[in-house]
Amino acid sequence: MDIKTFLILGGYGNVGRVLTRLLLQETNVRLVLAGRNLEKAKAAADQFNNLFEGNRVTGMYADASDLENLRQVFKGVDFVVVASSTAKFTKEIATTALEAGCDYMDIHFGPKIYATLHSLAEAIKNAKRCFITGGGFHPGLPAATIRYAGQYFDSMEKAIVGSVMNVNFREYEISESTRIEFVEEVADFQPFFYKNGEWRKINMMSTKDYILMDFGNEFGKQKCAPMFFEELREIPVIFPTLNQTGFYMAGFNWFVDYFVFPFIFISLKLFPKVSIKPMSHLMQWSLSTFSKPPYGLVLKLEASGEQDGRAKHVEIQLSHKDGTYFTAIPVVACLLQYLDGSIEKPGLWLQANIVEPNRFMQDMKRMGIDVKVQEKSGNGR
Repeated sequence: MDIKTFLILGGYGNVGRVLTRLLLQETNVRLVLAGRNLEKAKAAADQFNNLFEGNRVTGMYADASDLENLRQVFKGVDFVVVASSTAKFTKEIATTALEAGCDYMDIHFGPKIYATLHSLAEAIKNAKRCFITGGGFHPGLPAATIRYAGQYFDSMEKAIVGSVMNVNFREYEISESTRIEFVEEVADFQPFFYKNGEWRKINMMSTKDYILMDFGNEFGKQKCAPMFFEELREIPVIFPTLNQTGFYMAGFNWFVDYFVFPFIFISLKLFPKVSIKPMSHLMQWSLSTFSKPPYGLVLKLEASGEQDGRAKHVEIQLSHKDGTYFTAIPVVACLLQYLDGSIEKPGLWLQANIVEPNRFMQDMKRMGIDVKVQEKSGNGR
């Protein structure tokens, strides 16, 4: 069997390094770590070649804004993984991957990214290429966790996913482009939830559509706001008995939630071009200054319905202490299914919707994500 070559844009970054480690650990692929700093790319490649046998990693210069450079870099590559802050160059990267005959996966978030890729969906399918977007844990895990929970019910009536993320941002080296992209994505969120047969938008002047979710001993009860991901759109289609579903996100810290977010939303609405850079610095400073232990990430599903004619409640909790691993592990779990051919099929897909959920959950657990499932008779209360 031919050994595939994967190119990771941003391969020497925070998430890129974890992706590299896990792919070397779990697969036999060759890896090209690419980015605008050739010295860092080569240094990271040397480091991984010293840690793993086979001399399977090389470093290369790549600039997502330079089409001719991308064409050269993608030559001889089977699969492009985008782990860099290059959302604004999604179309350039995707079209160049198509020209080069590469398959593709990204860890981007936001409706603009999906819209850009969706505009290429027919070309992707005609070229018989497999493109996967929305990789990581959110998006990437909410719809997959709901699909996994479906096996516990004959009819599932409610499936709510909540998440809390408290990261020690002082531990990470975060580039300006990453900060800017993060602020743009947060400001562009869609506050929708599904109830009684329709997707609804929350009243921005009220918190009545927020939920309270208990994330356990470390994080306790948190108020969470709805956030729509494209992967959730087909969940009510897959489970037609659902009358309530959605993803809800807890805040970062008191200062960011009550002061920084409102200021960012107003600033970007009034002065989108000139305010984005200072707002990104403000966000980084606020997260580094006011985020306090305990650190970690938790994603929790609360589902209810019926099995064998009896009411049933299921809770599924996924967690990890490190945000880079919680992002990278689901991507690698998805890629393992791609590599064995089980999900290698033409078209544009979302990670959460293309994976086989049982194996996906098992592989994530094996690679270090803590997975807990609790079943209760009745409504679970």
